[in-house]
Amino acid sequence: MSFSKKVNRLLKENKMTKAALAKESGIPYTTLDSMLKRETDTARLEAIFRMAKALGTSVEALVFDDEEEVPVSPEEKRILELYSLLDSRGKNTVLSLMEREADNSKEGRKALRTVPLYEAPAAAGVALPVLTEEAGELTYREGEIPAGTSFAIRISGDSMEPRFFDGDLVYVEKTKELRSGQIGIFILNGESLCKMYTVKDSETYLYSLNTCYEPIHVLESDRLELVGRVLL
Repeated sequence: MSFSKKVNRLLKENKMTKAALAKESGIPYTTLDSMLKRETDTARLEAIFRMAKALGTSVEALVFDDEEEVPVSPEEKRILELYSLLDSRGKNTVLSLMEREADNSKEGRKALRTVPLYEAPAAAGVALPVLTEEAGELTYREGEIPAGTSFAIRISGDSMEPRFFDGDLVYVEKTKELRSGQIGIFILNGESLCKMYTVKDSETYLYSLNTCYEPIHVLESDRLELVGRVLL
């Protein structure tokens, strides 16, 4: 027996109208009517649980075909029982977690990739030695780091808080241009820095996000090189 036929049968047994079922389950009438017309492939999991509760039956009895034996493990039954006890916030949290884990399982099958990882940090406070050619490797799967990442580098210091904290990895795209207000990795007079690039009144400044630090005014006599744009 199909899902819609089961619902209609239970409506008759409970002497209930579709309008009453919609009100009792908290599902908009138009959504309920559409679900019954288009069968279970359009029904959301949470809506099915609500309907089962309102009709006084189990999800298994409502969804699974009577003629089919659907094996359900004790763990799966326990999950369904616990899910039915959750409020809407808890159910949404569980569904989000399940979706994320399912996505992670798909991601786990994707090929591994690498980008250079500089452990000698870019300073977010005091300037540190310039980036060298020596770099490790950061292994990742597609989607785990921002698209366009050329390399990763570890931040040192607190001047870029609250966006970046001491020890955080930042992902950098190599580029020769940066717009005012964007964050980049720079080499200033031979020292590496992570700062926000700002042009004000035709003057160049490197700003920290932490307001405890004064901006660096880049003079004509300074040697400033842009290494790349920090991807946010």
